[in-house]
Amino acid sequence: MKEQMRAQGEQMEAQPRVQSEEVMTYAETVRDLVRAIQTAGLQVSLPAPHLDPHSTSEPPHPPDTQ
Repeated sequence: MKEQMRAQGEQMEAQPRVQSEEVMTYAETVRDLVRAIQTAGLQVSLPAPHLDPHSTSEPPHPPDTQ
């Protein structure tokens, strides 16, 4: 039981290290891609994000017709 708890503790300590290494690798890859795009002189246009209208708790009101 004690050995199993020790193994679990070691695994929990190692997990953030592995995740940190994965994030660093991802960041390096993104940096390399950005440099390649800049070097090639390409411009990347991203589509505008789809923004839903804000919802309210009030129902819509018809326009005044007076």
